Amino acid sequence: MSDKGVEAGEFAAERMPGTVRVARALAWGMAIVGLVCVASAGWLFGARSAGITAVFFVPSWLLGLLALAFGAVGDGIRVTAVLLAALNMLWTVPSIPTGRPPGWLGPVSAIVLIVLLFRRSARAWFAGE
Repeated sequence: MSDKGVEAGEFAAERMPGTVRVARALAWGMAIVGLVCVASAGWLFGARSAGITAVFFVPSWLLGLLALAFGAVGDGIRVTAVLLAALNMLWTVPSIPTGRPPGWLGPVSAIVLIVLLFRRSARAWFAGE
């Protein structure tokens, strides 16, 4: 037992693995980037440009909202996050040749997120093991 009366193993089991924490931070980061890009486009070029820019970030915002639930147990959360990341990857590819945000950042971040959520530690976390 430690000084606080809790065994060290119990605390370690409650802690979110690094892969899930990085995936959560990446999802939140992309959502924040989307908000900043839309606000900047609206301020610099007007509402129409902000609306076009916002279309490319819809999956990122949904993924950012879902990342709020990464602390909960349930493999459905992980599967939904993987599917949203795949949708984000496909959804943002057309922004690359047009030169609109997120450009290469969208597909690359989605691939990294998918890889992180398929790691063994992430699967075990969401399965409650």
